[in-house]
Amino acid sequence: MNQEKGPSSAHFVSSTISLSTFNFVTMALGLAGTIILTRHLSTEDYGFYVFILVLVSFIDQISTLGLEMSIQKFIAGAKDESTKEQFFSTGVVMRVAAILLASLVAWFGRPLLEMLFGKSLLPSLLIYLPLIYALDSFQSYLQSVLQGCFRFSAVGMINLITSVVYFIILLALVYGVNGNVTWILLAKAFTSLIAIILAFVLIPIKKKFSFQPQVFKELIKFGSPLQVNDILTFFFQRIDSVVVAAFLGPADLALYEVARKIPDNLRGLYNPFISVYFPFISKRYDLDSREHASDLLNDAVRFVAFVTLLGTAIAILFGQAIIQFLFSGKYVSSAPIFALLMFNLSISLISNVMGTTLVGVGDPQKPMIINSFNAVISWLACVLLIPVYALLGAAAGNTLGTMVAYPLNRFFLRRKINLKDAAHLKPIALFCFWGILVYWVRPDSLLMKISLLAVFLLASVLLSIVTRDDIARLVNGSGINAWRPFQELKIWITKR
Repeated sequence: MNQEKGPSSAHFVSSTISLSTFNFVTMALGLAGTIILTRHLSTEDYGFYVFILVLVSFIDQISTLGLEMSIQKFIAGAKDESTKEQFFSTGVVMRVAAILLASLVAWFGRPLLEMLFGKSLLPSLLIYLPLIYALDSFQSYLQSVLQGCFRFSAVGMINLITSVVYFIILLALVYGVNGNVTWILLAKAFTSLIAIILAFVLIPIKKKFSFQPQVFKELIKFGSPLQVNDILTFFFQRIDSVVVAAFLGPADLALYEVARKIPDNLRGLYNPFISVYFPFISKRYDLDSREHASDLLNDAVRFVAFVTLLGTAIAILFGQAIIQFLFSGKYVSSAPIFALLMFNLSISLISNVMGTTLVGVGDPQKPMIINSFNAVISWLACVLLIPVYALLGAAAGNTLGTMVAYPLNRFFLRRKINLKDAAHLKPIALFCFWGILVYWVRPDSLLMKISLLAVFLLASVLLSIVTRDDIARLVNGSGINAWRPFQELKIWITKR
């Protein structure tokens, strides 16, 4: 067995906290930017803006070649610098070729897009679609390389810098020159260019550009099922928005996107966690015992389940007030959709940890199969439900697909590694019983809502969904245990 040891749990926690800290500020700036846009733009203009970004995401997902995850895995597992250089340079060639091809398809496919989504599109905005996509796609590749090199703080710093720059430009456009949607899209393109430059400079690999056919074959072999999975991921994550745009138009799309804005931002906070988790679980599974990898998996699933279901509980109790406070009263009707999408996010991220683990232990085909079911169910449900139930049908359709994928991920993963059902089923069972209590009580007052939230937290502690060891790991990983005010706290939580 290889004598090199996989990364430690303390390193995992500290890396996650480091990247999450940057991303939390990035998320806050992004949310502040959305608040400004929803208050500055009409609902229709905001709908036009978000649909262009949905199209960018779609083109990006269908042209990844699976590189985002495959390049991380191969660079993280490379034994020497020469191998890293070969994977990096070959990946650059692959990504540039994919960008050129997809950009041409996007450009010449404009008439089809106008035919399908005419009422949700401004034709004048489509000319910027290839530019924004190309920059966004290359940025994603370079940041994946940094993650494969375990430079998580660099990724977080890049995202923070570009978010600050974009926010400053947005303030100038909105309050200085009364900028329109076109200028806002160009601002996003400019900040992506800054991110590309920073990431390229910070990658700790020699930039000797060459194309290695054998490396290409390895990346394609491992990445092909991931490419299919990326396409399917878009379908089950964003098909609801696409169908809303096709059936209902830009104003309803704006309402729906506001409802999913907070879940999407929380998914952005999850991305640092999974970006750290994937190379860690891959390396630990390869270099340590499967028992150690299993421990990391079960802790990750339990943590994600608790945090996301806590967020869902908050959305159920305070969703209407949150929407009104952040995005103004014209979007308050989206509050029930917000709560349902938060529950969908919870199940989706629990499943994503399992699917990512499948890839990390060397089985990239299974997530593709699982997401095929997810995508088909989501698409059919959205097409059938949206004409009848409008935006609520979109959220319900997306959630149905997620609920199908969840048990499939569990089934396939348990054949590879020891996934303990209690880690993910216990938080979900608690949330279901708590939800019945909330439905029965129907709280109106702020005191009653806070009390019900406290009940959820207390039950989580009593059922060991959250433990003292969890708090100890967070304290140690964050480094705050070195601060004198936290010394006594550390002694208490680590005491047996």
